[in-house]
Amino acid sequence: MGMCLDFEGCGFDNRENARFCAHCGIPVRGALLKGRYEIQSLQGKDRGTVTLQARDLQFAQSVIIRALIPKETSPLERESFLQDAELAASLSANVYDPGSIRVIDYGQDGPMTFLVKAEVKAPQEAQPLFVQRQGARLRDDIFLALPDEEEEATQMRLAVPSVATVPPQPLPTAEPPDWLEQGNQAYEYGRYENALEAYELATQYNVVSIDAWSGKGATLLHLGRAEEALIAYDHAISLNPHDPELWTSRANVLHELHQYNEEMKCYDQALSFDPDYVYAWSGRGMALAEQNQPEEALLAFDKALLLDPRQSTVWQAMGDTLYNLTRYEEALIAIDRALEIDDTHASLWDTKGNILRRLKKPEQAVPYHERALQLEPENPTPWFDKANDLRDLRRYAEALSGYDHALALDPTLAGAWYNRGNVLAALRMYEDALESYNHALKYDDGLLSAWYNRGSLLHELKRHQEALVAFDRALALDIHYIAAWNNKGLALFALGRLDEALAALDQATSFAPEEPDAWYNKAVVLEKLGRKQEAITCQEWAHSLDQQASQAEA
Repeated sequence: MGMCLDFEGCGFDNRENARFCAHCGIPVRGALLKGRYEIQSLQGKDRGTVTLQARDLQFAQSVIIRALIPKETSPLERESFLQDAELAASLSANVYDPGSIRVIDYGQDGPMTFLVKAEVKAPQEAQPLFVQRQGARLRDDIFLALPDEEEEATQMRLAVPSVATVPPQPLPTAEPPDWLEQGNQAYEYGRYENALEAYELATQYNVVSIDAWSGKGATLLHLGRAEEALIAYDHAISLNPHDPELWTSRANVLHELHQYNEEMKCYDQALSFDPDYVYAWSGRGMALAEQNQPEEALLAFDKALLLDPRQSTVWQAMGDTLYNLTRYEEALIAIDRALEIDDTHASLWDTKGNILRRLKKPEQAVPYHERALQLEPENPTPWFDKANDLRDLRRYAEALSGYDHALALDPTLAGAWYNRGNVLAALRMYEDALESYNHALKYDDGLLSAWYNRGSLLHELKRHQEALVAFDRALALDIHYIAAWNNKGLALFALGRLDEALAALDQATSFAPEEPDAWYNKAVVLEKLGRKQEAITCQEWAHSLDQQASQAEA
């Protein structure tokens, strides 16, 4: 694999023969831009641009290439860059003083937009090594060395043989296209249909080409044809069954096919051939995390990071896993490590903000969500998360604006509708809150708290029959939802259905005998039913629970 030249900012390991980094888009070492400029090293990086050291193969001289980082710049910025480059090339076209710097070329190649700068040299130093002419063929012997003694022989003529002495020449035969190389290039440019055609031809011309079968598998996976991708990887593995990279790639396909047990077997196979193959460990960890085996996932992430501590995505996955385990302090450390390696991902800033909010520090969380929005202003998730910070800070008007921004970008975001309803309820705008809960349940009718909150608002608005429907929906999702049993009892009591109200409150007190509210409510219903002694007993027990709670707090 070809490591990205931006070791600190990216450090991505690319497929063999890649010209450009699949993660950040800059060229890898040895790549040729426009078939002429051979990339050698990264000289610097600043605000969406990189400076690269390269070799101009046509004039055998060192050049500097200034290029835009594809993933950090917009089409408008690239167009402006090219206009500036054209102007710079025009202004420096007449610069001939040795030692001066001039722009000698500019343009686009693949995802890169760039210009080339070179030092002006003395004329004899800048002669081209070769000149290509259409229809011409170069011969190694076309320039003959002059004898040392014959300095006066300043001109050279090539002998022209007579027709009779010209031996018959075979007709030139065209070399077959390098289909593998064409497939690799199309894949790097994201032209997957073209890449697939080339890889298929490559496998026909060379049925034992592991790279062609592997490339075909990767391309089919990008095209959403996972079953066919699996067949291609199986063929590649049959040619080289001990390659951990192929087994790991096969695992990725099985993940898309939801064949998780087989996926794990592939990671085991990869690690049996190379116990230090970092991508098998990281892939294994992510698969275990998705299968709700977080502790095992963390062990795999630890192993991956022990082998390569510069893997930003693994630190992020570890942080997410720790976050789901509510181990927020540890999650914060992992996310900070990921940000030290690569701070260009909005999801990292967003996750750090969420951790801080969970640590009851919403005022510290806000700037991190704002940073995420600077990187991805059209992403609804940071808008939603920032709104949650503002809700916790009781800045309700700003929170509503944040939820509205998120919903403008994704109207199906059930969580945003639900939290928007909570804020409106806190502002006592009950009808508007109900409308938000209705939208939330339209997109996710399994949202338990939305059913409960909807029922509570309907009860508050004295729409008790509708409230009962909502509480029953909540209890269908969770039979042990104590608050729903309690409020269902209150709604039934308001409707005069005392026996049913008592039955609901009995459920609440049986599931949570330490909760005083249900006991108080039960006492009220018993008294209404004329069962005064039982009512007094319930009331005394509720009072005792309140005292115990007060002492525990003290």
